[in-house]
Amino acid sequence: MTARHDVALVTGAGSGICAEVARGLAARGLRVVLLDKDAEAVHRVADGLGDRLARHPLVADVTDPHALASAVDSLAPQHRPGVLVNGVGGDTRARSVTELTEADLQEAVTHNLASVFTMTRLCVPAMVAAGWGRVVNLASVAGRTYTRFSNAAYVAAKAGVIGFTKQCAYELAPHGVTVNAVAHGVIGTERIRRAWEDKPPQWTADRVSHIPAGRFGSVAEAAGMVCHLCGEDAGYTTGTVVDVNGGLHI
Repeated sequence: MTARHDVALVTGAGSGICAEVARGLAARGLRVVLLDKDAEAVHRVADGLGDRLARHPLVADVTDPHALASAVDSLAPQHRPGVLVNGVGGDTRARSVTELTEADLQEAVTHNLASVFTMTRLCVPAMVAAGWGRVVNLASVAGRTYTRFSNAAYVAAKAGVIGFTKQCAYELAPHGVTVNAVAHGVIGTERIRRAWEDKPPQWTADRVSHIPAGRFGSVAEAAGMVCHLCGEDAGYTTGTVVDVNGGLHI
């Protein structure tokens, strides 16, 4: 079974950056398969895509590999994605390593790294069979260096996403499949704004002051680079980590 160049599967598509990625890919003419564990949210996004929706959304938790396997197996041949965006992840808990436990590390790895591994493993064989594919993984500036916004368990997981991206890029390049990562900085998603809304103004101002651009990135700015790496004209770009962070890490 081979993948379709004109079909994209986006995980975490119910909100934030990935919902915008789904809309951006649809605007570029792709048919989109949405996946999210929040059925209500992902169906709202689906309603806005109209006839660019490839099929009904897949409702599954990316931390459950069996649920992901069932979801991918349910795709008809005409819905096999040639483009995969692994977008689930994140951790807004700014905690010291001395406060973390092994359970925190396991949660971070399962949510941010294992889900990328599972979705890639499930979707890439059809891309290899087609001789063409695009995989874009959402990493983080945290995986490039350190973080003032989260914690060491999250940094470790996102660094793992970057390493996984590079190895997959090396292995899959001969088959016409590119694998890249986008390392976002602080993006003004609803989730981030909710996480920070109870912080003192000086706490937020201090963190923004470390961003050379002096502001959060927009969701549209965050999604734009992801969409570019999904395109035909990104075929000679693989194994890269593209920084979208307002100069936070240069």
